[in-house]
Amino acid sequence: MSGSTPLSFSGKVVAVTGAASGIGRAVAIYLASRGASLAISDVQGNSLEETVSQVTAINPGARVKSAVVDVRKPDQVKDWIENTVLQFGHLDGAANIAGTGGTTLTRLEDQTDEDWNLVIDVNLSGTMFCMREELKHLSDGGSIVNASSVLGLRSSPSHGISAYVASKHGVLGLTRNAAREYGHRNIRVNCVNP
Repeated sequence: MSGSTPLSFSGKVVAVTGAASGIGRAVAIYLASRGASLAISDVQGNSLEETVSQVTAINPGARVKSAVVDVRKPDQVKDWIENTVLQFGHLDGAANIAGTGGTTLTRLEDQTDEDWNLVIDVNLSGTMFCMREELKHLSDGGSIVNASSVLGLRSSPSHGISAYVASKHGVLGLTRNAAREYGHRNIRVNCVNP
């Protein structure tokens, strides 16, 4: 739309997982450029600090707090969200972007328990752990955006991605159900499917 005003996040506090690279980093940079205060997390500490540098280069006045968080660990997620609310006073939104494709590409019959659990734990359980804590503190009228995948909408003939496809279908179902469950608080819960 020509002539439209860019969306402002001034005064809003947003938590972003998976912020050390890719979509998570891009989301953090975009939100900061629009005035949001950020609580960003990832398991990759050095890359996360690079995101902080990029955020403050775009918006030198940005309020951004980073934390190394493994979304598979409910206690780490709980501490991160609680510290976010303590530091910023409230929580208006979240972007749950952290994800993995696993460490191996094998046919389902050769899928290891370890790799299956890694993918499900990060992509699906990690999203749930984040949402559970975010929803305890999220302001009415707030918003959560989860990252699924186009493979959360369909299957794939590719070998070695069954865990990924299953996890992303789960994220989509979790998102849809949470949207209905929290609609009475005007909380929007949506999913992007890149």
